[in-house]
Amino acid sequence: MVSKFELKSVPLGLVPFLLKRRAFPALIRYLLRESLPLLPEQVRIEAPVDSLAGHLEDALPKSLDPALLDWLIADITRCASRLGDMAGTRDLSVRLEKTVDQTCPRFHVDSVAMRLLCTYCGPGTEWTDPNTAYSVNFGDVFDEMLIHQVPPEAIVIYGGANASAGLCPLWHRSPAVAGGETRLLLCIDPIYRSAQTPT
Repeated sequence: MVSKFELKSVPLGLVPFLLKRRAFPALIRYLLRESLPLLPEQVRIEAPVDSLAGHLEDALPKSLDPALLDWLIADITRCASRLGDMAGTRDLSVRLEKTVDQTCPRFHVDSVAMRLLCTYCGPGTEWTDPNTAYSVNFGDVFDEMLIHQVPPEAIVIYGGANASAGLCPLWHRSPAVAGGETRLLLCIDPIYRSAQTPT
């Protein structure tokens, strides 16, 4: 388990992003899988990080195991606080999404300054360089070895189309989800008010 964020790069240093590899406790991993049917397809919250825990407590099902509920709230709040510190804002958009298919099959760049993703269950986000993304999207021949995948449970912070804080736009897509499998994804974006600018 890595205790701090490490700077990783695509080969040749084309697309820098921040990655924190981690492994959930075995009990949490089990409870997440068992609780997937109880979770709504999407939980979406826009709030300052200081009040996020309360909003999450209201939005997440009360039927979740108390240990999992406490862990989820704490983990999402920590992730949000980390992104908020990097982005220079305390206002954040948080989305916890449950899917059984490939929601974004084409490689793309998000229309945000930066984004945090963590796959709690299922396969991690796939990413590549712009040239490979173009080839895949338009059906040209490409080297499959040039498509990489963020490890499940890891935290990744990357730049979007309005990239800031030294991050470059990351070409990525949702992974294919095997039949009978469910993917649970955490997505956090900074929100900038009119008087704020990305750092």
